[in-house]
Amino acid sequence: MMTDIEKTIEEARAAVLPFESWERLTGESGAAYAAFCVYRDFGAERNIRKAVEKHEGDAGRAAKRYRMWRGWSMQFKWRERAADYDQYLDHLKQAELRKTIEEQGRVHRMVTGKMLQVVSKKLDLMEPGELAQGTVTDWVSTAIRAEREAAGLTAGKDKPEGQTDKNGQITFIPDFEGL
Repeated sequence: MMTDIEKTIEEARAAVLPFESWERLTGESGAAYAAFCVYRDFGAERNIRKAVEKHEGDAGRAAKRYRMWRGWSMQFKWRERAADYDQYLDHLKQAELRKTIEEQGRVHRMVTGKMLQVVSKKLDLMEPGELAQGTVTDWVSTAIRAEREAAGLTAGKDKPEGQTDKNGQITFIPDFEGL
């Protein structure tokens, strides 16, 4: 039985903090909630029998506790609460994955930007006679492709816009002198 103080604390907590279904419910004993936590944390293959056996360790005790856990499971809607918890964890994982992908994209864009700057500086320092068509083509093609991939504009093997050569090369006119 809940005391007046415990009830007041529970009501204040509910008013201040959002309630999640996998948290301890009003009227749920500590033992029932601990059993739910074992069930909840069992994972995708969860069921009451497996959870109680893992928790108790002893088959004899587990058989005795199974009936109690099953009753608590129905009374306190363990299946729905565990599903809510799984969904919550999935949302957290997806949010973390999105942050990781966004950070990787930022780093990739920074690196490819530096690549283009290096190519540009190198081109400025070289004499036109030093510029072989294949070298320039490779530099420009690689830098642009990497930049577009980092920006999410291509899916890796896709051709950049405006490219007509089926081998992924920029074609220069025969009298190209690197100017």
